[in-house]
Amino acid sequence: MQNLNQRAAQFVVGKALDLVREKYAGRALSVAVCDKSGFLLAFARSDEAKLLTIELTQRKAYTAERTGVQTQSFLQRLQQENLNIAYFGDERFSALPGGIPVYDADKRLLGAVGIGGISAKEDQEAAEILVAALTDQLHNFS
Repeated sequence: MQNLNQRAAQFVVGKALDLVREKYAGRALSVAVCDKSGFLLAFARSDEAKLLTIELTQRKAYTAERTGVQTQSFLQRLQQENLNIAYFGDERFSALPGGIPVYDADKRLLGAVGIGGISAKEDQEAAEILVAALTDQLHNFS
């Protein structure tokens, strides 16, 4: 697999909606999956998800793909180096936790997942769970 595809993206969306019911007591969230170019493949939100999560969650996935690191790590870099996110020249970047890049076994970037709407800590945790589940199943989506 050279790039996340629609089947992989829909797998993540389904897992995210299951996860919110099973682990987060049905609280509202949004999930976005982008390909290795940062383009949206799939998006879903729970019925009660806050409207601001629609754009923010997509930005988290986009940022993780474009930077190749988790948005939580990107935030830490901004804080440690006292950088303004605007220095990166991309108005779509977000440094909020919950965006994680997806790599294959050969460390090739395939795309990214973004979660938003629960707490920052839970967004990060949910994204980690989803990326781990996807990584375990990548061979099924070729």
